Formats: sequence, C-alpha cells, structure tokens
Amino acid sequence: MDLYILEFLAACSAIISIYVYGNGSPIAPLIGMVSQVIWIWWCVEMELTTMFLLCLTMVMVHIRNFSRMKTAKFLLKWYHKL
Repeated sequence: MDLYILEFLAACSAIISIYVYGNGSPIAPLIGMVSQVIWIWWCVEMELTTMFLLCLTMVMVHIRNFSRMKTAKFLLKWYHKL
C-alpha cells in the first residue's frame, strides 16, 4: 500500500477516535483500538520504533478505558436487543 494513503488513514482514524471519545461514547475504546491497528501498521511500514512505543501505550489506555467506559456492558445490552 502506498505509504501516503496509509498515513492518511492513520490520521483520519485518529480524528474519528478523538471525536468519539470526546462525545463520551461507550464504543470509543473499540474505535480507538481499530485506530491503533492502523497506526501500528504505519509504524511498522515506516520503521518508526519510537512512535511504535506511543502506539503500545495507546493500546494500554484503550484496554483500560474498555472497563472504565463500560464498553462490555454496552455491547452485551446491544447484543441482547438483536
């Protein structure tokens, strides 16, 4: 994949993640994890080792927020409504 497109996707995913977190959505940690997958992919492609450390830290933050924002409860309620 063209690195410019990958960089653009990473930036867009970060903007979406920040927007969803700012609205206090319970699915924000999931959106954040998807964003981090793109960021980690970009770091590997560009060989950005120090940026990779930031991505790992953000993954830990999203994992922590998964319980703090009650994402699991929200997903279970949503699933049972189906």
